[in-house]
Amino acid sequence: MILQLAFSILLSILIFFLAFNLRIGEMGLVSNLNALMIVLGGTFAATLIAYPWKKILWTFRLLKKAFVAQDEIEWTIKTLVELARAYRQGGIRMLEQQGEKLPPGLLRTSVELMAFRCPKEKIEQIAQKESQLTYVQYETAYKILYNMARLAPALGLAGTIVTLIRVFGHITDPKSLVGYMAIALFSTFYGVVLANLCFVPLANKIREFMDHEEVRRELIQEGIQDLYDEENPTSIQFKLEALSSTVMKPSPTWASSKLVVMPSKKRASSVAS
Repeated sequence: MILQLAFSILLSILIFFLAFNLRIGEMGLVSNLNALMIVLGGTFAATLIAYPWKKILWTFRLLKKAFVAQDEIEWTIKTLVELARAYRQGGIRMLEQQGEKLPPGLLRTSVELMAFRCPKEKIEQIAQKESQLTYVQYETAYKILYNMARLAPALGLAGTIVTLIRVFGHITDPKSLVGYMAIALFSTFYGVVLANLCFVPLANKIREFMDHEEVRRELIQEGIQDLYDEENPTSIQFKLEALSSTVMKPSPTWASSKLVVMPSKKRASSVAS
């Protein structure tokens, strides 16, 4: 972490050293690259100071996952129903074999715990803790992009100030001030555009992915509890589909965003009604 901090500080110094010393005489490729260097380079350096590089890399991996992810909720319901059928047909041994084919994650962990004969309450506790830890990781990724969106306009303004300092320190003809002002505004332009057309939408994409993952994890916990109680697969399918459709609908402003899982008896009675 100390090496990362030193690298970030040196990178920041290098960026502003180049910004003050690169010769920019007119609008063009060099002036655009100089503005981008200040905005993008400064944002990256500031983010490295605040967060470990591993979390930053994990954030971009999560972004990739958010864009390429399919309908995980539908797949989760289908998989839970298939697991319920396998459990009723072949018992715990068949369930364990099906669980080994699942990708790593909460669902596979829960099935393995059932195969190990863990108590129902213990499985629920472990699933809740794993969900909380995963949500914290997602929240960190969202905060990283949100902070980058806040930093970009500020560094764009800093780039404009740097250019104006150079202009007012070396200008000899007041008539050329207008052209230099246009060059100075490049940094502000890139800062605003990158913040509002790049970092903010990416942060919102992660937030949307977080909401879907939270629903999916609640469905997994609900399905595992029903699976443990050896409920009918068709009944499990109806419950999970009804629950997912209810949760995914836009809720009123007064409604809570958390998914409430009812006890087994109440769930059964509500579905029956």
